Amino acid sequence: MSARLRPLSLRARGAVLASRTAARAGHEVLRRRDLEVLGWLAEQYGARVDQLEVLMGCGPRTVQRTVARLRAAGLVQTRRVLVGEPAWVTPTAAGMAACGAGCGVWRPRIGLLAHVAAVNDVRLHIQGRAPSTEWVPERVLVRERRSGEHLPDGVAITEGRRVAIEVELTVKSRRRVTVILDELSGRFDAVLYFCAAGPHRQLTELAESGRWPALGVRGLPSPDGGIESRRLP
Repeated sequence: MSARLRPLSLRARGAVLASRTAARAGHEVLRRRDLEVLGWLAEQYGARVDQLEVLMGCGPRTVQRTVARLRAAGLVQTRRVLVGEPAWVTPTAAGMAACGAGCGVWRPRIGLLAHVAAVNDVRLHIQGRAPSTEWVPERVLVRERRSGEHLPDGVAITEGRRVAIEVELTVKSRRRVTVILDELSGRFDAVLYFCAAGPHRQLTELAESGRWPALGVRGLPSPDGGIESRRLP
């Protein structure tokens, strides 16, 4: 099942200019869906090509053609960072301007790849199973953050409730996690963690304490569609 591709805050002028630039260069004119994919990439920093297959609900050839059109227009770049893993697709400065993202260009760094990829998988997982859920990405949240506030990896808005989403791959100190949970529980209706094995054990113990009634703990989504339910905690 594909995650929902929704109309994004594209700057119409930038999108039109990008399509005209591609046409003048002899390349295929961009399609609306191409620009929606571009906007999703801008929100999430970037994504692997296999994640775009899930996002678009199509096979590798269709994704390759979409990426090729965007790359020909100068809106994205592709880079194979790790041997044996799919290439990453990230917006260029022109691509960020075309979708009105208002953010800088993100360049894949080995130390951050696993976390960015995991957050992408979680967003695809949530919106693939609950398409009406609105996702507020970290890049938007950072603009609204007050000084000193902890920044969740995303916020899922469903049925009028704001759920802070955290993706945890490594174990933090219990004290640090407790501080984060206290803060997020005060700012959001619920907190939902997607965790690797180590932090999953820690967060499960904290959830069982009963101190945070609206805390949910899940495993990381699996490539074949995950194991989680449609409802958020």
